[in-house]
Amino acid sequence: MTATHIGPAAGKRPRARPRDAVIAGGLSLLALLAYLRTMRPTFGWGDSSELITAAYHLGVGHSPGYPTWMLIFHPFSRLPIGDVAFRVNFANALFGAVAVGLLYLVYRAITGNRIAAAVGALSFAFAATFWDITTETDVFTLHVCLAATILLIALRWRRARARGDAWLYLLSWVIGVSLGNHALIVLMAPPLIYLVWSTRGWRFFTAKRVLICTGFLALGLAVYVYLPIRGAADPPPHVNNPHSLTEVWAQLTAPGARESMFDRGLGVVLGRSWYYLTRLIEEFGWGGVIFGLFGLGALWRRDRPLAVFLAAVALLAVAYASNFSIFDIYTYYLPLHIVWGGFLAMGAASALALGEKAIERAQRGRGALTRGWRVALIAALLLALPFSLFSAHLPEVDGRDEYGSERFARAVFGQVEQGAMILADWWTIAPLGYLKYVEGERMDVTLFPGPSIYSDDGFIDFSEEEFLRRYPAVYFVEMLTYRAELLRERSYLVPEGPVSRVFVDRPEPGTLLANDEGAAPFARFGDTLSLLPPEIEPGALRPGNCLEFVLYWTPLPDYQGESLEVIAVLENEEGGRIWQESNVVGHDLYPLTRWQAGEVLTERHSIYLPEPVPIGEYELKVRVRDRTGGQATYLACDRHVAGGRERDCLISRLEVGEAEASHSGPRFPAVVAWLRR
Repeated sequence: MTATHIGPAAGKRPRARPRDAVIAGGLSLLALLAYLRTMRPTFGWGDSSELITAAYHLGVGHSPGYPTWMLIFHPFSRLPIGDVAFRVNFANALFGAVAVGLLYLVYRAITGNRIAAAVGALSFAFAATFWDITTETDVFTLHVCLAATILLIALRWRRARARGDAWLYLLSWVIGVSLGNHALIVLMAPPLIYLVWSTRGWRFFTAKRVLICTGFLALGLAVYVYLPIRGAADPPPHVNNPHSLTEVWAQLTAPGARESMFDRGLGVVLGRSWYYLTRLIEEFGWGGVIFGLFGLGALWRRDRPLAVFLAAVALLAVAYASNFSIFDIYTYYLPLHIVWGGFLAMGAASALALGEKAIERAQRGRGALTRGWRVALIAALLLALPFSLFSAHLPEVDGRDEYGSERFARAVFGQVEQGAMILADWWTIAPLGYLKYVEGERMDVTLFPGPSIYSDDGFIDFSEEEFLRRYPAVYFVEMLTYRAELLRERSYLVPEGPVSRVFVDRPEPGTLLANDEGAAPFARFGDTLSLLPPEIEPGALRPGNCLEFVLYWTPLPDYQGESLEVIAVLENEEGGRIWQESNVVGHDLYPLTRWQAGEVLTERHSIYLPEPVPIGEYELKVRVRDRTGGQATYLACDRHVAGGRERDCLISRLEVGEAEASHSGPRFPAVVAWLRR
């Protein structure tokens, strides 16, 4: 088989570009319909809400600030359709779809075959990671768009018959603009230098040409002037705005993120690299991996410099990402997926040529199919790969019903007192910032991302008594940074549904005691503790809302100040747990060493379910565990359910109903609503 069967030789100009543009547009539209079908309906956790809020106010994102992203997405946030979260999520899906069309053109330039390029582009479109990031706001759909643009320009420059440098200067400018979106694009620089050298040799790098390229690169990087300009205006969410050149430099260099770079040994790095290389099976399926390996071999034989260039783009991304320990590192492997889509397309082109010849040989003298029918038959078989990925990954990425972050944010704002300060990590504070700065809710509340400070010592400075006393009420919530224990060493944390209330001092003892000395015991736990009749808020429990209940404890005569832990759980009939809360008796707000028999201690609880659970009846149970001396021993309860465990005291049976709509009014335009039916 000659090289022309699977693609154009280097130096030949691809033909019929208008037709390619139409196909690219069709693939983008197909991908967009799929992305809108699975797009998340509201603002999300962490970066999603932060970026939406910053885009709406033309603000600054977390390091390095993402000025290119802000300037492009801000106009979308002001469109008169849906709400702000919908507009930016829609733009995110749109750029994901545009990336698919651009990658078709890239793969078309690599393979010279439209069908193979379409197979590669659609396989990338429905790969798990990329499809997932199109469902909610992120910087990586634009990153893939710009990376695909860079690849396309580089290939067009390489194949241009004229030896002019216009493509190269355009490439330099786009790289600069791309660096204003995400610094990961810098990893493409060494492979691009190799591509230029392998195409034109070292003599091509004249001082004049390099100087002009540097000028265009600097022109693209000028987008970072945005940071001091907008930082001085101090737009919401008021978290990342630099107000001096020192702060601009810190924003650009991300000192917190640097601590997570190259922080693991060689064994860990190699393990991560192997994991994400083998994860290609999950991303593209076994068929996609086989086609990719076959295509890599075919490209190596046909155009070795191009194969080396693409492999270098992928391997540099893998090497860097495997040395970076952050929560969302899986997105940093997208360059590997982009390249693999190209190898897959090359393999599809080879399979198309081989399959066509095989059918032709098999049907000689038997009324053979025309070439058009042969190609159509093989194309249908090849296109089964991306559509199998669509079917396999759809349930995994479908975010249509993901309201968890909005339920959380609205529940928190419904729970905290007037003028309160909420201390939260970046993952949980961002959706609160969206409600406050975009929808104008609870402007009286102060949001502080203290738990996200990259050092424990830095966080401790903001958990000191002097800082906490500035606010009439302080609440704490985190999901990722695990700083609760540091705060608990200096204050008292009391769970209140989705948040914990922070008390610098223990309340006055008298405020925690109830006047129920004459009430008959509801249950006894060993010879130590008695539970009086609890109070439970009436009504069904619904995800996103809080249901309150109060426990009243009194010590029995044999109680000697032991350390007792109360565990409240909500379980189904099979023992499946949907909620649990553990605390020292009375949330440790009352000094148990002075607790006397006859004194009734009040202990308040708030059940919060962030996500929907099966509708039905659940059992609310309480257990008591003696932790004195470091031993953990459950106390037997005299009110346990027959046939159940002796430690479980059944408090009540609660109904869990459907989650109530956490947003008000219609949120989506008619087209998206129709797609979601």
